[in-house]
Amino acid sequence: MHTSIALWGHPRSLSTALERSFIERGDFKVFHEAFSYVYFMHEERTTLPHQNPDPDHPRTYRAVRDMMERARLERPVFHKDFPYHAIDHLMRDPDYLLGQVNTFLIRDPEEAVLSHANVHPDVTPATLGYAEQARLFDFIRELTGETPLVVNAADLADDPKGTIAGFCAHAGIPLVPAAISWSAGSRPEWSTWEGWHADVIGSSGIGKPSRKYRFSYADKPHLRDYVAHCRPFYEHLDQYRISPVKEAAE
Repeated sequence: MHTSIALWGHPRSLSTALERSFIERGDFKVFHEAFSYVYFMHEERTTLPHQNPDPDHPRTYRAVRDMMERARLERPVFHKDFPYHAIDHLMRDPDYLLGQVNTFLIRDPEEAVLSHANVHPDVTPATLGYAEQARLFDFIRELTGETPLVVNAADLADDPKGTIAGFCAHAGIPLVPAAISWSAGSRPEWSTWEGWHADVIGSSGIGKPSRKYRFSYADKPHLRDYVAHCRPFYEHLDQYRISPVKEAAE
């Protein structure tokens, strides 16, 4: 069975941009938030705007997991998701977690919460995802006895090549420098949640977010409470962030 790399992020963490580089590589089968079907379409925990679900997509945890595991029989798999989509299922399935390379991507909630609100003005704490991300990180760390790979979105934006080089080194895969850039446009992997990915659809590589927001914290002061809620979880993971590989910038 081939390698599977899981990227566990939270909304607005630049995770789709990192995923896009794996699409560009061409050597991985890429799954985009496949477990979102468990949370939003099967269990119907809450709703989000800008969704266009595929009626043929698996919707239970086991069916989604098995779909991705079958893909590993043919080629390596990269799947990007948010732990809150299936946190209780994941923690009851340690063998699945042990069978893959688990990586984490974090972004300062000061930036991520406001970015989230500008796509989903009625955002609630339930879909911010920081608490569940930290919970899964701690579970995997205890399960494996090793600290999972953590990337900070600020490093990814400032030094894409060096950060992805560090990611690849920790994940045990070769760096593909040509995959750091791509042709702008949408991807079929994003069809369910395409409305959330305007920035990366319009991009030709990883860079600093535009921050052209319709709302500010002054407009929605309650979002400051959300930032305060997320910050301890963010800081917990941030202490383990890797540094970009300096040589990769040469």
